[in-house]
Amino acid sequence: MNDGASVRERALKRLETLIELLARVVLVFGTISLVLMAVHVILDILGRLAFNSPVYGTTEIVSFYYMVGAVCLPLAYIELRDEHITVEVIYQKLPLVLRRAIFVFAALATALFFGLFAYQSWLDSVDAMASREMVMGAALIEIWPSRFFMPISFGLLVVAALLRAAKAVLTPALAEPHLKAAAE
Repeated sequence: MNDGASVRERALKRLETLIELLARVVLVFGTISLVLMAVHVILDILGRLAFNSPVYGTTEIVSFYYMVGAVCLPLAYIELRDEHITVEVIYQKLPLVLRRAIFVFAALATALFFGLFAYQSWLDSVDAMASREMVMGAALIEIWPSRFFMPISFGLLVVAALLRAAKAVLTPALAEPHLKAAAE
């Protein structure tokens, strides 16, 4: 292995380690959101049935905080583990070079798509923060902080998709198993 490839592999590995760490931290917050949502809803139901007194703002907090966190925050972790839903009926039968090309194209398309989402959701989050956005239902709840879940998770997903594409192009030996030659 030449020195340039070794440096490239070490740099990608360090970047991957950092992104994995960030994705795991964000995943933990997504998991916490899921647990809090369950506890909050259970307490609301118990309060309503046992004491005729539901928990204040359950619908709003569950809808604007817990659900968004539980759904969006794990996205980068899922991307890094290649666990998004895929259909590979034809893909598996293609030659390695074509699989790599399709994979890189798909990763770059994913990065572009979620990059646009990250950009727009960032603008929306900043606007929501400036106006101190609230939702009024059974309760009046400030929801602008939860708006930042999306640009954070989408931005990290973009970095993860770009990393996977870079690994497939720059260091094929370190890429996903479906992108490696049988002899490698």
